[in-house]
Amino acid sequence: MTYTAAADIAATIDAMRAAPNKPSLASTFPVAGKWHQSRHAPLPLRFTRTARRLAHCGAMVPEGCSLKDMQRVRDNHRLNVESIQGVLKTLWDFRLLGWFPSDTSYLEYDRIAEIVANGTQRPKDTRDLMPEWFTRRHSVDELKAFRDGEPA
Repeated sequence: MTYTAAADIAATIDAMRAAPNKPSLASTFPVAGKWHQSRHAPLPLRFTRTARRLAHCGAMVPEGCSLKDMQRVRDNHRLNVESIQGVLKTLWDFRLLGWFPSDTSYLEYDRIAEIVANGTQRPKDTRDLMPEWFTRRHSVDELKAFRDGEPA
């Protein structure tokens, strides 16, 4: 090894030990405003996602959803057992009022809980309940399926 190579190695080691004078590359990456990780989303959003997941896994049928689905929801959305039991009770009451699992695709959990508290039966046409973002996202045929209570 030559003298210049040893000097380069020593300079590299000193540079690695010294604190950087500019921010790291990771801090320059853009941060998305969307919540990709369900675990870190705000609590109302986690409740809505939990209700949708459980409704489509069988919480609105007499057989209920599996223990595996409930465990997955608990792990993915950071909700405790009492909260999940509350969601399951609300979904079952929602079903007893004539609503379908596909209705949870466009209703938020707070709205579902409000419907259950008021005892509102499912109307024949749910077009007025669908938010604008939902109607823009789906085709006319898919919207008709949702309004009829079928999965699109």
